[in-house]
Amino acid sequence: MTLLSFTHLHLAARATTDVVLDGHHAGNNLRNALANVMLHATCPETHRRAKPTPEHAAVCPACWLLASETDPGSVVRAYSVIPPRPPRERVFAGQPFSFGLTLFGDGFQFLPYIVLAAAEIGRVGVGPGRRDGQGRFELVAIDSFNPPAGAQERLLTSGDPLVRQPTLRVDLTSVLPVVDQLSEQLEYNGGNLTLRFLTPLRLEEGDRLFKSPDFGVFFRRLLYRVDDLSRQFAGTERRDRDEVEALNSAADRVRLVESRTRWHELWSYSGRKGRDTPLSGLVGSATYYAADWEPLLPWLLLGQGTQVGKSAVKGNGVYEVSGITTGYWEWLRNN
Repeated sequence: MTLLSFTHLHLAARATTDVVLDGHHAGNNLRNALANVMLHATCPETHRRAKPTPEHAAVCPACWLLASETDPGSVVRAYSVIPPRPPRERVFAGQPFSFGLTLFGDGFQFLPYIVLAAAEIGRVGVGPGRRDGQGRFELVAIDSFNPPAGAQERLLTSGDPLVRQPTLRVDLTSVLPVVDQLSEQLEYNGGNLTLRFLTPLRLEEGDRLFKSPDFGVFFRRLLYRVDDLSRQFAGTERRDRDEVEALNSAADRVRLVESRTRWHELWSYSGRKGRDTPLSGLVGSATYYAADWEPLLPWLLLGQGTQVGKSAVKGNGVYEVSGITTGYWEWLRNN
């Protein structure tokens, strides 16, 4: 049983100038803008070259949330960006748009800093053309969502100086009621389950990059991410090795029935690595068959909220399980 919980935020905005979201680049653009604004506004050591020390991150909310490595050798962050859905190339002045942000574990305590940063991003601009006066927007509202429960709460309204702390948090118990619903649907479908990959899914294992939606690899990376987040931001003990092997073995028995995916090429400059890094991955959908989905369903359903694969913090790896009445990410759909 994982103790991981997370908070989904929906940030509604209205463009005051044209905003170039740049399709699947939007998550990376928003993440970079958020990091730059928070670090410059909050961190007294913004211009240092070295990674922040644990001692510094403990007292600096920007570094704890955006840059600290609480587990040596890992770069998992306490947040991830969910870009606009569906992908949009451009928003014209006066048009509404929205994006999401997930805060893992204790990350929700830094919501006031997120609100200030989002408002500042709107003032200074985001995306291509921001230096020429484009990319400006105003923050209209922030809501918190628990998709499995279909629950929503308003945290901030434009002009309101008070931001409310969220009470809606998603955890394993949130998705368990949906397991029964999905199990019935799978029985009706003859054991076929469809996953929709809404933003590029980049699966790497060892030195190998996978350009097909191999379920075994997908599930191993998903379980690793859930457990990594749970250890770092919820204090959960490492999962028993026998349980990991049993789950991975069950995942390896799943068979790909049909792939309707395509490879989307995407690159981004990484300041941490000092070079361009790939964000490329699979988008589309894939259908799989398993004789027994039961041990896998809770983690598949929970993992929708954590995202999976490389560069999840930048908006990659957003997926949802088909066959449920309302899609997990429907609350984020732009009008």
